[in-house]
Amino acid sequence: MEAIVADIPVVAIDPHVGPGDGVPTVEADSFGGAVSAVKYLIELGHRRIGFVAGRPDLRSSRARDAGYRRALADSGIPYDAEIVRVGFYEQDAARTAALSLLESPRRPTAVFAANDLSAIGIIEVAREIGLEVPRDLSVIGFDDVLEASRMSPPLTTIRQPMRRLGAAAMSLLATLMNGEEPPERHLRLATQLIPRATTAPPRSSGQR
Repeated sequence: MEAIVADIPVVAIDPHVGPGDGVPTVEADSFGGAVSAVKYLIELGHRRIGFVAGRPDLRSSRARDAGYRRALADSGIPYDAEIVRVGFYEQDAARTAALSLLESPRRPTAVFAANDLSAIGIIEVAREIGLEVPRDLSVIGFDDVLEASRMSPPLTTIRQPMRRLGAAAMSLLATLMNGEEPPERHLRLATQLIPRATTAPPRSSGQR
C-alpha cells in the first residue's frame, strides 16, 4: 500500500494495513473482541469451535484470526485447521465456507464468524441443511450491524463502538488541524460482547 500524501491532516479509521506509514489511526480492538467471542463459546461448554475468517489481506481480519487462536490456546484447546474457512467478509463466500464446514463428518458445535454478514450467511446455510440455531449450532459474529438485532433469532455478536470511533477520529483530526500533537496517534477502542439468542451450550458432551 502506498503512503498517504496530503497537504492537510488525515486520520484513518479501521486502517487496512496498520500504522506503518505514519498516518494517525483509530480502530476497534479486533484481537480483543475475537478473544472475547471465542472465550464466551468456551464458557458455554463448546470445545470444537469453527472459524470463518475475513479477508486475509486486511489488518482487522488478521487480528481476529489471532484472537481466535489465542482464546483456544489459553483454554488448552488445540487449533484445528479442518474447522477453519475463509469467508472474505462476504455473505455469499461465507455461505460457501459454511456449507463445507457444516457438512464435514465432525462439524463444529459452534462457529465464530469474522463479521456479522458472514454469521448471517452461516445461519442461513445451517437452516437449509436442517440444523437449528442455537440448538444444533451456536454462531457468534462481529460488528453488531443493524440486522444483527433484528434477525430471528437475534445474533450474538461483538459490538464495534462505531460512534466512539467516529468521535475519536474527529477529535484527533481537530487536534492535528490546530497544529498540536495528540497524546496518542494510534487509538484502539474496546469492543463489547453482546449475548443474544444464537448461542447456547452444546446439546451433549458427546458433541463437544
